[in-house]
Amino acid sequence: MKWAIAFLALLAIAIVIVLISRLPSEEAIRLAGYAATAAFAALAGFLIRWRSNRAQRHKRTG
Repeated sequence: MKWAIAFLALLAIAIVIVLISRLPSEEAIRLAGYAATAAFAALAGFLIRWRSNRAQRHKRTG
């Protein structure tokens, strides 16, 4: 399952790179900034949920 998610993420990144490379430079920079901000927000949300779930598991067992 993890491999499938990683493959889909890499495919999405490749598609975004191809689309950005075809845009004029100013629009490409703006779109790349939006994409980086969204990716950072998704990563932060994932880490917060992961730590919360981990804390809950350790609270139950300990």
